[in-house]
Amino acid sequence: MNKYKPECPFCGRDITAPGKIKTDLGEIIGGRCACGAVYVCDLTGHNAGEAYMDALAFAKGDWNFDEINSDEDYITNDIDYDLRTHSRLYSRSTGQSGGKLIFVKISKNVMQEKTVDSGREAVSKTVDTKRAHISKKALRGLLEQGLYGDVIKEAREDKGVIRKLISSAYDKEDVVSWRAIEALGVTAGALSGEGKTEIVRDAVRRLLWSMGEESGGIGWSAAEMIGEIIRNNPDEFADIAPIVWSFREEEMFRPGILWAMGRIAEIRPDLVSFIARDMQRMFADKNPAVRGYAAWVAGILGEERLLENVEGLSGDESEIDFYHNGELLKKKITGIVEEIRNKKVNKPGK
Repeated sequence: MNKYKPECPFCGRDITAPGKIKTDLGEIIGGRCACGAVYVCDLTGHNAGEAYMDALAFAKGDWNFDEINSDEDYITNDIDYDLRTHSRLYSRSTGQSGGKLIFVKISKNVMQEKTVDSGREAVSKTVDTKRAHISKKALRGLLEQGLYGDVIKEAREDKGVIRKLISSAYDKEDVVSWRAIEALGVTAGALSGEGKTEIVRDAVRRLLWSMGEESGGIGWSAAEMIGEIIRNNPDEFADIAPIVWSFREEEMFRPGILWAMGRIAEIRPDLVSFIARDMQRMFADKNPAVRGYAAWVAGILGEERLLENVEGLSGDESEIDFYHNGELLKKKITGIVEEIRNKKVNKPGK
């Protein structure tokens, strides 16, 4: 394992070893660079998502992310890191593991806005005053009511809505998170149809990055969100489906990837038919969600060899979360199998 003195990825300065810092947000292990960037240590390298959010909150000084509206408001980076030796790691030998340092740097215009918060007139110098940006709380209210049309209207005026939807989509035990995922797809479809495809493509790039090793695996619901984007604009984003499928070996992403493939298949099965050859072992996966979603996808694709595997799950009483028509349901895998049987029996021509 190669170890080097750690440097800030933004300015190249040497950084001091992260230490325990008590903040209003709780205790973190982190530090600050002279350039203004902050960093938070993930000791194991397996909780980079939490460290990322801690670093963003540490950089802002609070958990209110609603003020961050544009893609230029902050930048992030991370490095493999060993806290014990205060060293940057450039390679890892078999059996060895290390942590990560997650860096966040808030852009100057956001910091300026924060420091003049008490004077609205001064704030107007750094904020677009043509239209107030929707708060995350207000956006949640729209999602709770299923008002996706209103979400689209907000996104037309403020591209930060895309980010707010993404940041609202991480708690998959909350139905509003699933509605955020669905709303992101609908909104992306509307923006693409209005010639704003590059905004959507940038969101896709960020989501794919969040699923990669270089991000530390912080893409909690990225597969589902990308799936919804493809579903709502299949011709424009058809090339992304195979890329999403390529992450299927990552255990944490597998359920979401299958759900995404199913959602795409409901609209354009031809875009995901290639996955059939790789699905065999998913029917025996240890995760019930993988087995259940695999059965559901097989029922949509309708390939006989996949349906044979579905029958093997007819006695699986495992219960999984299943988002459908705006609601988060509990479904037994046996129930999914039965639905597929009924669909096959009631198929026209049968």
